[in-house]
Amino acid sequence: MFESFSSVDSSRTTPTEWLLARIAGRERAAAIMGDLEELAATRSRLWFWTAYARTLVTLGWRTPVAFVVAMVSMRFLFRTIILLLMIHRTSHLRDVSLSDVLSTHTRIVLYNCLITAARFLSFALPFVVVRFGLRNRLTQLTCALLLIAMPVYTLRPLVMDLSGILMVTAIVAALLIPLWRRPMIVLAATSITAVASSFLFFFLWEVAHVYHDHIPLRYLYRFQVIFNIYDMTAFILAASVCLYLYRRLLQRPPASDRTIA
Repeated sequence: MFESFSSVDSSRTTPTEWLLARIAGRERAAAIMGDLEELAATRSRLWFWTAYARTLVTLGWRTPVAFVVAMVSMRFLFRTIILLLMIHRTSHLRDVSLSDVLSTHTRIVLYNCLITAARFLSFALPFVVVRFGLRNRLTQLTCALLLIAMPVYTLRPLVMDLSGILMVTAIVAALLIPLWRRPMIVLAATSITAVASSFLFFFLWEVAHVYHDHIPLRYLYRFQVIFNIYDMTAFILAASVCLYLYRRLLQRPPASDRTIA
């Protein structure tokens, strides 16, 4: 009825096999497809597609749910935390900073990087928590970096400077320590993808605000919808990069490929 992974060359992989492999991995998908084909030989074609769809949902529900939770967290919970940090800022305290150590230009660059990192990590943390679990090293690293980046929204120079220094130190340390190097590479590549994809979104958004007086209102609403779709697309690309690199760098090989030693 359908050819399995083991019976054909990879260049002849069917769409059903390819899609299942994206979710379950090549080896596991081959075994599942073999079982479905064997059972489908004595059943109807409708049974095969029903069982196949049920398998996709059972194995692949975590990724779409993780993405939805991450988008909701970034758009609502993240904004709530920012407001709380800003509201509870103690304005009567003297705003000191590490100006003797950091130049003004360095501090501006550091603050912008922290703000960008905090926004991305507020998406990445719920995504990896739902997708990979709390005990995963990628989840633990993402959580630590988010906690370091969030104080930038207190708007207190000393806290912001310390947050930036700790962030740089944590990233360098993660890259130097073998246990955390691969999770850091996955997180960095995912972050770069999100930031690069979002850059054009923010640029177009600013252009729309500058020239909104010259754009008919009906078109401005359409632009806003397009911008929201583009912003979501940027994070879809980032999530795809995260899943791909996770499979390549962090996921354990199938049991058949591991030995007792």
